[in-house]
Amino acid sequence: AFQVLSVGTSTGFATADSNIWPSYSHLILIFLSLQCAGAGSTSGGIKADRVVLFWKAFVRQIKRVMYPNAVIPIKMGDSSVKDQLVSNSVLYIGVYLMIVFISTLLLSMVGVSLTEAFSGSVATMGNVGPGFGSVGTTGNFSHIPLLGKWVFSMVMLIGRLEIFAFFIFFTPKQWSKSIAY
Repeated sequence: AFQVLSVGTSTGFATADSNIWPSYSHLILIFLSLQCAGAGSTSGGIKADRVVLFWKAFVRQIKRVMYPNAVIPIKMGDSSVKDQLVSNSVLYIGVYLMIVFISTLLLSMVGVSLTEAFSGSVATMGNVGPGFGSVGTTGNFSHIPLLGKWVFSMVMLIGRLEIFAFFIFFTPKQWSKSIAY
């Protein structure tokens, strides 16, 4: 229970060796590492509100296929959510998962095992602390090749600053002197 709470809130503290736990518990921790906390949290995960919007958009799309002429708003509480916000949330989740996939691929190419590459990418993107394998609760990232450490560092930075803010920071227009405020 403590590990679940620690990962779900991106505390990163571990009290037991999660590598000896059953595989299904790893899946639960990976899911929590991807989601991490709620709206307004400083954790680096996808956030619960985006996951809820994603799910509601998925359900709405199924209903639209069944009833093509229906108007089906997405609601959070009593308020309707604008389609732009729903699109942004779905896009964010897609880009988030793409970054995890690409970083896992890059890490695998430099000799990191698939378990360590994937769980480490999820852990660093969400800033949750440990992954699995040798980057798990009883290990660390010291044995990762230098290029792999750079990949993990970049992923950690992207996850911590939020994806869109990170990429906006590096757009050429952001650095031009002709920006009107």
